[in-house]
Amino acid sequence: MYVVIVGCSEVGYHLTKALLASGHEVVVLEKDRARYQLLSDELGSVAFPGDGTDERTLRQAGVSRAEVLIAVTGLDETNLVICQMTKHIFQVPRTMALIKDPKNEPIFHILGVDVVVNAIHQILASFEAGVPGRPLVQLMNLRVPGMELVSVSLPEGAAIVGNRLEEVELPPHSFISLVVKKTGAELPSDGLVLEAYDELVAVTPTGDEQTLYDILTGMQ
Repeated sequence: MYVVIVGCSEVGYHLTKALLASGHEVVVLEKDRARYQLLSDELGSVAFPGDGTDERTLRQAGVSRAEVLIAVTGLDETNLVICQMTKHIFQVPRTMALIKDPKNEPIFHILGVDVVVNAIHQILASFEAGVPGRPLVQLMNLRVPGMELVSVSLPEGAAIVGNRLEEVELPPHSFISLVVKKTGAELPSDGLVLEAYDELVAVTPTGDEQTLYDILTGMQ
């Protein structure tokens, strides 16, 4: 997969190395000459000098053939502009952006950014995941306004343990998208039997998280 990353901050640097290690073709745009030179010295032609908000620079970096564009500059507004340009001028199929201010997340979704990574949400998710008795973790707000992706761990003794998935009555417009068992991840099916410590990845309307949580974790 050809991936273009804009911004060689610490996040961009480690992301680049991880994607290269996974076998992807990666180009990183960086307008700061010192940071560009450091990356170029280590990774060679992976680094590309220039401003990611400049159409000519994007074209020279081969954005028109990119399958994914990831904007990780230090400015939310810059990341939004980059995603907008690559989506509408170069028709990049998938755009991703890192944001610092959580208040900006809705506008990113409204304007068509496919994946928005909110550092605050990620930290809170990691925190909540380690809090006993609170096994619901918000993974992300989805592009569709008002919908969220959450993860719920089924505690031992939950009323739905032993039931088939089709027997669980979820809130309206909510659905299970993945079930992670001790043996691995499984796609949901009506006959799938739920077990203690299964992790359910679900899509639910914003505001229905508590109802979903109560249904999935309520005790017998």
